[in-house]
Amino acid sequence: MGSANLMSFSPEPSMSVEPALILYYFPRACSLAAHIALEESRLDYERRIVHLPSKQNHSPAYLATNPNGAVPALTIDQNTLTETQAILTYVGDQCPGEALMPPPGDFRRYRAHEWMNFLSSSVHTYVRSIFRSTVYAGADNATCLAVNAQGVKNLAKATAIIERRLGDQTWALGDAFSVADAYLFVMYLWTTDERVSSVPERPRWDALAKRVWQRPAVQRVVAIERQDRNYEIPWE
Repeated sequence: MGSANLMSFSPEPSMSVEPALILYYFPRACSLAAHIALEESRLDYERRIVHLPSKQNHSPAYLATNPNGAVPALTIDQNTLTETQAILTYVGDQCPGEALMPPPGDFRRYRAHEWMNFLSSSVHTYVRSIFRSTVYAGADNATCLAVNAQGVKNLAKATAIIERRLGDQTWALGDAFSVADAYLFVMYLWTTDERVSSVPERPRWDALAKRVWQRPAVQRVVAIERQDRNYEIPWE
């Protein structure tokens, strides 16, 4: 399990031996999916917060770790892995006895990548256009409103796709929890934000997200993250 010693990202090098796995994250960012996967994996890892509101992710110290200036990042010995899908795949592959990531050759593995790519390239982008329309539209208010409105429409279409893909399955890949479910949970939390003006009914995604929340590892991670940034969970 992750170290209970929470650390903010610091430019000062540690004189102690660095742990093999270090997760750089910010609470309720997309890094939450990697945080959940690591906790579910039972691997030893350390957490280090990168404070996004103060732009710590653009500090020279953090850019030396992740030149993309984003979270999550996972250092593995002397290597750094970025992008949620890559990190989730890596973590899942370290736990062959678990169902977090099906092995090569298992068709469910390709489904997992299908899910993660869709969430990263589509759902994440749609929500971002709602939360941060200026990224796409600049400072023009009318254009920002138009981008926001289109983001809501796109998210509604994506929600319908998620409902269809889930079908009657308990989890995204069938009968077992996987990294894809952790990612679906994070995107679900984002869509419950008050900045999202409307989301169509989604009983299957609702049920899956609630099942994810009921997992002890997920509740441990959320409790840890809330020490630095409180956020709501719909079922509390």
